[in-house]
Amino acid sequence: MKIIVIGLFLIILFGCKQASVQFMGEIEKQWKSDSVEVVLCGARRGERLFVAPIREDGTFLLSGNISSNKLVFINFPKDYMRIPVYVEKNHYILVESEDKYYALSEKPSLQNQYVEFQKELDVLNRDYEVVYQGYDTITDIHRKAARSELLDKKFTKKNELVIEGIRKFAGTEIAQNLIYEILFYCEVDFRFFTRAIEALGDSIPNSGMKTKIFDTYNRIKAKQLIGQAPDFELPDVKGRKVNLTDFRGKHVLLDFWASWCAPCRKKNKELNQQYPELQKMSLEVISISLDNKREFWLQALKEDQVQWIQVIDESGFEQSRVRAAYKVEQVPTVYLIGPDGNILLKNPELQEIYEIIKQKGA
Repeated sequence: MKIIVIGLFLIILFGCKQASVQFMGEIEKQWKSDSVEVVLCGARRGERLFVAPIREDGTFLLSGNISSNKLVFINFPKDYMRIPVYVEKNHYILVESEDKYYALSEKPSLQNQYVEFQKELDVLNRDYEVVYQGYDTITDIHRKAARSELLDKKFTKKNELVIEGIRKFAGTEIAQNLIYEILFYCEVDFRFFTRAIEALGDSIPNSGMKTKIFDTYNRIKAKQLIGQAPDFELPDVKGRKVNLTDFRGKHVLLDFWASWCAPCRKKNKELNQQYPELQKMSLEVISISLDNKREFWLQALKEDQVQWIQVIDESGFEQSRVRAAYKVEQVPTVYLIGPDGNILLKNPELQEIYEIIKQKGA
């Protein structure tokens, strides 16, 4: 780790609600930015708390008022660098570590704890990016499925660290920002989104981030499928019609997939391993293919050697009415359906299936 500025100091004079702060420092000559600014989390382009020029000798001085306990970003716009700082009564210095930049305080602080968390998350992000390189260019679906399996494990590890961080910093804008920065992902994984919201706890400071997070959560929540599972009639591999109502009285695991989807092919592999145990629980597995060409579907079934009920909606992903009825926005998507035909859980883990069926049978 090396210091890349002479100093980045916060001089804070606390009043009742706001702190008067000054940021002073000196950048290296190769940096491109001719100004430095302080912005709030989630600020739009051009929305700045205050801004100051960077002098010819590389020095700068920023000053202004910030509400206490705010997370702000020191932004060097032309260098595309934003350094988060949780405003406390401390002096800070900007340091470089593994090509990333952090603001550290001279004394123990919440900011320093946040920096340690950031470093840990940055390591996982770099690891994921290394494994992801070349993924989109893999043409062999089985190699792609294997890579997808590895990526899933690394992505899950990142997610667990984020949840841990949200809990650790609950009650501060740091926790909110951890969700805000990945809000695009939360929108497509409602279960993770719910875990993140729960991890925030009950003490959530008011901010623009909070409003955006909860508006988004409530919008996504309203789109979730609940209640009675829509019925369907689709052909199996022999052309026989299969209806969901045929399985009333049993738990059903309904799996939406397609032959061209690498994560789906990985899911087939997982289900092949789990299927004997699922059968013992008297659970039926039904997979709905969204392939629009029957031959691709049949070839995938042969390659993956699936053992459970398979049906196809040859109208394809975009045109499938069944997909639309189940609010499926990406594949694979799996629903656990109860004996009464009601939706119990979306994208359940195997252990969750065990627990639900055990409870129902108790």
